Amino acid sequence: MRFDDVKSDTLNLRVSPSFKLALKAAADHEQRSMVNMLEVLVAVFCESKNIAVPAVRATQTRADKKLHVKAVA
Repeated sequence: MRFDDVKSDTLNLRVSPSFKLALKAAADHEQRSMVNMLEVLVAVFCESKNIAVPAVRATQTRADKKLHVKAVA
């Protein structure tokens, strides 16, 4: 599994300092960014548990999302 869609969504996480250091160490070991390391870990987990990840419309942009939210609101 790969997360090939454009990175347009934001996710803010509060983590413990030890978790952040462990993530940084794992990412550095694999020569990845911390975000990419999390993506790899989640992809591997989903594959190992046979969790299907729904596809996202490739044409949906951040501007499209804002328009949709305004139209619905």
